[in-house]
Amino acid sequence: MDSESVANLLIEAGSLMLIGMVFVFSFLGLLIVGIHLIARFCEAFPGETPEPSASLKEPSANLKDLSANLKGPSATSANLSPSNQAVQPGIDGSVVAAISAAIHTHRQNSK
Repeated sequence: MDSESVANLLIEAGSLMLIGMVFVFSFLGLLIVGIHLIARFCEAFPGETPEPSASLKEPSANLKDLSANLKGPSATSANLSPSNQAVQPGIDGSVVAAISAAIHTHRQNSK
């Protein structure tokens, strides 16, 4: 191979690389601009927030059934009660109890 053909190949490779990088940079720039436009649209026209359904407002009866079916001292209903849980504000105690019961059941079934 002579040096002219190697030089031509390197120039072609460099130009292809540069074209690819410009294309990717342009695409990512358009993507960012599009996301900003969508964010502005959502701020200008906020949608209606759905109210929680009645089943989410009341504690589930299935939670009582689940905690009654669990075995062992760590899964008694007293241990699953919301008053014994370190719950952060805004987190319903019955949700914590349901998650705890599900984890306990999973661990029992995995043995």
